[in-house]
Amino acid sequence: MSVFVRLAAALSVAASASVAAAAPQQPVVPQVAAQAPRWSPSDLAALVQEIGRSAQEGLTPERYGAAALQRAIDQRAPDLEAQASRAALLLAHDYAEGAASADARTGWEIARDPIDLDLWLREALARHDVAGALQALLPRSSGYAALRAALPTCDTPAHCTTLKINLERWRWLPRALGAHYLWVNPAAYRLDLIEGDHILQSHRIIVGKPTTPTPVFAALVTGVTANPWWTVPSSIVSESVGAMVRNRPAQAARLGYVATRAAGGRLQVRQRPGPLNALGQVKIEMPNAYSIFLHDTPSRGLFEQERRAFSHGCVRTEHPDVLARTLLAPASARSFDQYLAQRTNHTFALDRPVPVYIVYFTAVADPTAVGGVAYLDDVYGRDAAISKAF
Repeated sequence: MSVFVRLAAALSVAASASVAAAAPQQPVVPQVAAQAPRWSPSDLAALVQEIGRSAQEGLTPERYGAAALQRAIDQRAPDLEAQASRAALLLAHDYAEGAASADARTGWEIARDPIDLDLWLREALARHDVAGALQALLPRSSGYAALRAALPTCDTPAHCTTLKINLERWRWLPRALGAHYLWVNPAAYRLDLIEGDHILQSHRIIVGKPTTPTPVFAALVTGVTANPWWTVPSSIVSESVGAMVRNRPAQAARLGYVATRAAGGRLQVRQRPGPLNALGQVKIEMPNAYSIFLHDTPSRGLFEQERRAFSHGCVRTEHPDVLARTLLAPASARSFDQYLAQRTNHTFALDRPVPVYIVYFTAVADPTAVGGVAYLDDVYGRDAAISKAF
């Protein structure tokens, strides 16, 4: 199944469920079957070695009962194979899905393909390749590899913990992100267009305030809009725009706001395309349950600030027209420029949707930084919940 089909399916589920109901749950580790798989001495030795090596992934070998397992091997305990299977399944789960509890993952809404760990174990033992099968479950991204490489020489306990937290976040992600995708990290105030493992473009971004944080989720970019209308979120209507429309209608009209009433009497507000439109001149269309988009802004001076958490959750993007032209087919890109210049509203569909991942990493690969890793501010205070797992 392609990454596009998986993401489309995830979006369909998200659209029909509440945010709370869509929250990812900790997968259940399979119980060892009544007839435990057969373990050879070499498979047992490989498992013990891999449990010890899990520390290199930022995990705790004691979680997998390394000492107890070694004693069971030495004493040829009658439940040795069941004990080995339990340890292997837990380690495989943590490599494939992460070790943190469901509570620590709250707000992380990026879906993963399920893994049949019972089948995985039986196949690993049939091939007598326990170590290889375990390592194949880990992320293969260069971003993960950079954090793992930095862990043995991290310079402070705080940095060591931050590395472990962000290695864990990598394990929460799909292993196949796509050949061509957008990577948005609010903690870095940065958006990257990535092909393979190479960054084609980088853009500074403005993200949600700590009180209105940008959520973590995946979507598909389906199109690009020149000179968009802005449908004002109900929270912003209640907070400010609604009062302007009711009490200062002339000012609201000058700013391009158009108000209507829904069937139940609720005030709905849209803003016309124009130089004062909150979305600026470009909107990257990415349907999602949060009404979060990548878009331009009329307040472009804010991109010069180092810390850029100012929005209600959407991702304001510097030079979104450059990104739009790259995403569009050449003919559509030329038409896009014409509509942009004419200040005319029009949406251009992409020939093929592009995955976008809005993530949250407070340690990232950076070849210019000491140790090859940059440590970022935890602008939303999300690290603490995960740190308890380590």
